[in-house]
Amino acid sequence: MDKEQWQALEFKASRHELNNRIDFLHKSITTAVIFWLVFLIATFFFLAIGLDKEMFITYLLLIPLVIDLLAFNYQSNQNSLESIPRYYFYYLKPQLDKKYGSILEWEKYFADDKEPFKYESVTKVFPFVLPSIIPIYFLFSGSDLNALQIILVIVDILFLVLMLESFRYKLRRVK
Repeated sequence: MDKEQWQALEFKASRHELNNRIDFLHKSITTAVIFWLVFLIATFFFLAIGLDKEMFITYLLLIPLVIDLLAFNYQSNQNSLESIPRYYFYYLKPQLDKKYGSILEWEKYFADDKEPFKYESVTKVFPFVLPSIIPIYFLFSGSDLNALQIILVIVDILFLVLMLESFRYKLRRVK
């Protein structure tokens, strides 16, 4: 096989990976929303059966941890997903443009056109970030927390900070 055939195969394989990662990201968002619904139903159930207040607070503080782990997986795939078009745009496209003229323009178009949609794109992360309201509420509410709950609040907030740092690319990226 010559170099052009390898590049064509590489392009086809990376497009396939791109599609799979996009599908995974959408499924991750859906999974986060489903978890939200399950946690909401469980919350009403625990309230209905009169779960002890201390156990209920511990349960609520575990919710962000579950969602955070899903969010970190989402972020990792998002970063990998975005590296594929960058590879096309900065490595593959210049080589092919020399030989065939201007091709692979989708990445350039998308990079130039996505600025108006970046705030809409941020809303995709709401299902991952919103559970972090729970530990912040308990931190500032003056609730009497036991040692485990204090540790959970600290871990939840640390995960929130890590998640926000990782998600800030949604606002700053343009290309």
